Amino acid sequence: MIFTFILVFAAGFLVYLLARDYPKKLEIESQLGDIENKITALKKDEEKQKTMAEYLRSESYLEKQARLRLNLKKEGEEVVFVYRKDNGEREASKENRDENPFLSKLKELFRILMRR
Repeated sequence: MIFTFILVFAAGFLVYLLARDYPKKLEIESQLGDIENKITALKKDEEKQKTMAEYLRSESYLEKQARLRLNLKKEGEEVVFVYRKDNGEREASKENRDENPFLSKLKELFRILMRR
């Protein structure tokens, strides 16, 4: 009888210890999952940065930057400059696009006739 009582008491005490520490275990497992997710994200970021570093060291990137920033060109290559319209021309062309095509042709005809 005493042996049974001691055995039940020991089992109850073990259950108490496990139940007391179970919420801590769940919290620690949750934190561990968060940390593993952060590690995975950092590894992906590191891989992206390695790829970017390799690209920045590549010949194609250096050539592109030399063309853009230093206006360099290869031998035998021709350079074409594209100039943008100033604001006045942009607004005039925008007004022409908004007009009716028939009216714009009529205005153009009128201008031609007035010049003569």
